Amino acid sequence: MRKNFTLLFLIGIFGLFTTNLFAQQDATIDPENIRYWIGEGENEVVFIVNWAEPDTALAWGYRFNGASVTVETMMNDIAAADYRFSFDGANNWMSDIYFNDGVLDLSLAGMWWMYIVSGEMAQLGYAQQTIVDGDYVKWGDESCGILLDPEMYTYVWTKEVAAVYPLANEAKIDPSEILYWIGEGENEAVFCVNWNEPNKALAWGYRFNGESIILKELMDDIAATDARFAFDASFGYVSDITFDEGDLHLALYGMYFMYNINGAAAWFGYDEQTIVNGDFIKWGDESCGTEIAPWTYVWTQPVEPVSIFDAVNENQANTLSMYPNPAVNETFVTIENAGLNEISVYDIQGRLVSTMNCVVNAGEQVRLGIENLNSGVYFVRVNSESITQNARLVVR
Repeated sequence: MRKNFTLLFLIGIFGLFTTNLFAQQDATIDPENIRYWIGEGENEVVFIVNWAEPDTALAWGYRFNGASVTVETMMNDIAAADYRFSFDGANNWMSDIYFNDGVLDLSLAGMWWMYIVSGEMAQLGYAQQTIVDGDYVKWGDESCGILLDPEMYTYVWTKEVAAVYPLANEAKIDPSEILYWIGEGENEAVFCVNWNEPNKALAWGYRFNGESIILKELMDDIAATDARFAFDASFGYVSDITFDEGDLHLALYGMYFMYNINGAAAWFGYDEQTIVNGDFIKWGDESCGTEIAPWTYVWTQPVEPVSIFDAVNENQANTLSMYPNPAVNETFVTIENAGLNEISVYDIQGRLVSTMNCVVNAGEQVRLGIENLNSGVYFVRVNSESITQNARLVVR
């Protein structure tokens, strides 16, 4: 009786051990959670690698046409598309798999590599093993796996799988291509916004003196100078940025706006963030961006320079009346709106040349002295409480 009880006890312990062992499930990831798909086609495969030290599992998506592809073809295509990923393999044997994104530096830690296809240990070398639509392929280092069957060298890797973020380069523009510069000074910054529907990126140039300025100052100055551009903001957050020119109406479509400085996500509100000479600032709607890291987006739409100020005049009906034009020493501006009006003059690069305030009656003419201006094209703007008027002035 004692022997039977001991035998039953040992069988029970062994059964519990083997049940727990074989209950280990290889960690995978839903294709819907993949962030980086490589290749094209109607068929999809998930490709995963699990490294040790640190225990890390990363996943890519792979698309292809045809009934099947080899694991080698898939891995070669991923390595060609993603410079962070590489591998060493010869004669159907894998000796190492690498991933290095500047933060993670992953490579072989154990004695060998093995892989499974849709939960089953692959029996063929990676150059011969074929995969079909819906498969997931997972390579693992034995040192961080759980051995299920010593005779079959069957392992699983239970580390939670993380989706690899895609590669993307933020589209920029060289300052020499900027058409419309606002402000004055020896320092320059480029300011860009990327909208969607339509996906369009526009850029202004901004000049300033001093070691740095606050981003809010730059945006306020652009909004004050360019009637096509406006934004809504409160408590350090921008809730909308708009641009209206003729038939082009750009506004917020996604959930929120965020911005980068020189390609890196900015973490300060726009009313605290400082800008220095040479900076490239780009606001973007997350719905038309590519997330390359948590809360870090880039926008790849080619950047166009905003047209110079006369493009506004050609598309607005409420242009100013000025005579004479062309003018030599003076011109007379007809003010349509009674009350306080501000008259500003800008050069062809969008730099403020002069400004004056006047209180007038509706339809009154105001003399604008231009004797100190060099010959060329200028733009005159009149701002009142209810209307903004613009006109191009030629000085001889």
